[in-house]
Formats: sequence, C-alpha cells, structure tokens
Amino acid sequence: MIKYKELASNSFFKQEYKKALFNYALALKVAPEDKEAKIGALLSDLATEQEDEAVALFEFYETTKSLDQDNSDEIIEQITNGVDMSSDYIYQLLDGLEEYIITMEDGVEYKDFLQLCENKESFKKALEDIMFSTKIIIHKKDDFIDFVNLLIENDYSDLALNYIENALQYYPTEMFFQKKLKQLEHKGH
Repeated sequence: MIKYKELASNSFFKQEYKKALFNYALALKVAPEDKEAKIGALLSDLATEQEDEAVALFEFYETTKSLDQDNSDEIIEQITNGVDMSSDYIYQLLDGLEEYIITMEDGVEYKDFLQLCENKESFKKALEDIMFSTKIIIHKKDDFIDFVNLLIENDYSDLALNYIENALQYYPTEMFFQKKLKQLEHKGH
C-alpha cells in the first residue's frame, strides 16, 4: 500500500492526476479506511477539473503531514469536506495557512523579506541577516523565480543552483528551471 501512495504522490507532483488517482485507488483497495489515500484520491480527482485549488490543498496537506501535527487528522477531515464544497470554501480553509506555516516553520513570507530588503537597501544585507536563523517562505512560483533571479544577480549562484536543483525534483518539465540550471552550469557552478 505504501508503494501505491508513493507512486500516487509522485504522479500528483508531476501533474499526472489520473495516474495519481489510479494509484490512490489501488491503495484504498488494500486499505479502504486509509485517510491519506482518501485525501489523495479526492484531490487527484479534483485536480482534473480545478487544478489550482487541488494543488493548493495537496501542498497544505503535505505540509501538515510533514510537520507531524497532532491535529493532522482534523485538518485532513476539513480538507476532505472542503473538496466537495465550492472554491470559496476551499480558499477559506487555506486562508490561515500562510500564517500557520510561518508559525510552525519559524519563517518569513517572501513579501516580508522583500520589504526587509527595501528597508536594508540591499538584498545581500537582508539575506545575510536572516540566512542562518529564518526560512524564507515562498508560496507562488513567480515569487520563487524572482527569488532565484535575485540570488543570481547578487552573486549567490551556488545557492540559486541548489534551489533550482531541488525545484526540478518537483517540476522536472519547468523550462525556467532547466534554462537557469544550464546557465549556471555553463558558468562553472
């Protein structure tokens, strides 16, 4: 069953939602009450029609699971109930997510980091001030791309390369990451 759930999760991250749904269904055939497989199946099905909402919920679920929260079951239950609701309800569920993650991960949102850069009048100074004590939490792909570009512009190519290599694990077909990776490798990093 674990194998099916891993295959399903990997398929979901590759945007292969029907394949993910199939593997979650196989997991549910083995263990019909498995909450993780249920939520995965529901979100995979939702992703075929409402990809953005499903991906946001899936990421929320993965985050709560990775943080090993005591109330994970309750959160999963809310998500399961939310899948059958409208997009507005889904957004209500996600409304407090950013603050929740920041609290749990001791991080700063990217928009707040940009404000810090502005206050310090330097990306380098702001990054050096928080680099070892705080995580920068980025929720949008465009913000992540902006962050990677800022790293490269400010001579943090090695750090940018690390972020890009990690991003390619989740978005192997993303052209921006592939292009930047080739550029950085060509520079000798």
